[in-house]
Amino acid sequence: MRTSFASKSACTAKAEPFLLLLLLAAPACSQPTDVQPFPGHCGPFEVVRFVPAGLAQNVPTNTPIDLFFSDYPDPDTLGTPSLLLTTGVYYHVGTYSADLISKRVRFLTPGALRPFLGYSVNVTPTLRSLQGCPTSAQERNFETGAGPAPVAPAPPAPTFDAVLPVLARSCGGDGCHRSADAGAAATEGGGCLAAPAAGLSLCDAQAFDALVSVRSRQQSRLLRVAPRDSSRSYLLRKLLPASNGDPDNPPPVPTTLGHRDPPGAVLPPEDLRLIADWIDGGAVRTPTPPPSE
Repeated sequence: MRTSFASKSACTAKAEPFLLLLLLAAPACSQPTDVQPFPGHCGPFEVVRFVPAGLAQNVPTNTPIDLFFSDYPDPDTLGTPSLLLTTGVYYHVGTYSADLISKRVRFLTPGALRPFLGYSVNVTPTLRSLQGCPTSAQERNFETGAGPAPVAPAPPAPTFDAVLPVLARSCGGDGCHRSADAGAAATEGGGCLAAPAAGLSLCDAQAFDALVSVRSRQQSRLLRVAPRDSSRSYLLRKLLPASNGDPDNPPPVPTTLGHRDPPGAVLPPEDLRLIADWIDGGAVRTPTPPPSE
C-alpha cells in the first residue's frame, strides 16, 4: 500500500513520535482508571469491525471512520487519547460521536481526506465500555482514492409526534408513566395520570417537557434527553438491554439505575432507532412549518 505524508493544515497537526505516544497514553475527559467504575463482570469489549477495513484501498475521501464494538462504548472516553487518525507524523483533529444502538464510534474530520494518501487508525485502552472495561490497542491502515463518493441526502429527522405512539404503547399501565387505556388516553388528556411512576409523566401533553433538557433524577449528570446526543441521553440508556443477561428480560445498560424500561421484552429495533434519530436530530417537538409564499 502506498503511503504519503500530508502537509500541515487546519485539520492536521504535526506531532513528533514521542508526542504521539503521549497523546495515545493521555486520559480522556472522564479520566478512566484501572478501577472498573460499575459492578459486574468485565466482558469482552473489542472492535468487531473497522470501516474502512484494514488495508483497504481506493477509500472515498469523504468516508467517516467507524468502529463497531462488542459492547456499548462510553462516549465520555472518546477523544484524541483513545482514537487517533494519523498520516505519518501528522494527526488529524475532528469530531467524535457514539451510536449506542449499533455500538459504533465515529470520527469525522472537518473536511475531506487527502486523495491517494495512506492513513492509520489507532485505538487504545483509554476507550472504554459503559461497564468501564477497556478495549485492546489496535491499529488499521488504509489508503484513499481519487475523491469523494456520492452522498444521498439525509432523511428529515423525526419529530416528537412520531415518538408519542411508541410511548403510548410501551409506557402505559398500572404503576407506569401513563394510562394504558387507549380510549381514556383519547378523551382524558392523552393518558395523563395523577401520580405517574417516579414522578415522570409520559402522557401526550406532558412527555416532551418532562424529557427534553431535563436532568434525570436517577443520574443527575445526564439529561433525560440531550438534544443531538442520544448516547448521553438517559432515556435511551434506560431502554437499551445490557449486552449480557436474560434474553427474555435483559437488565439495563450500566450507568442506569433500577430496571430497564419497559420491563420484559426490549423495544423493537425500529422503535429504538426512531427515538435515537429524534434525539440526534435535535429532539424537535413538531415539524417546522414551510415558509409562507
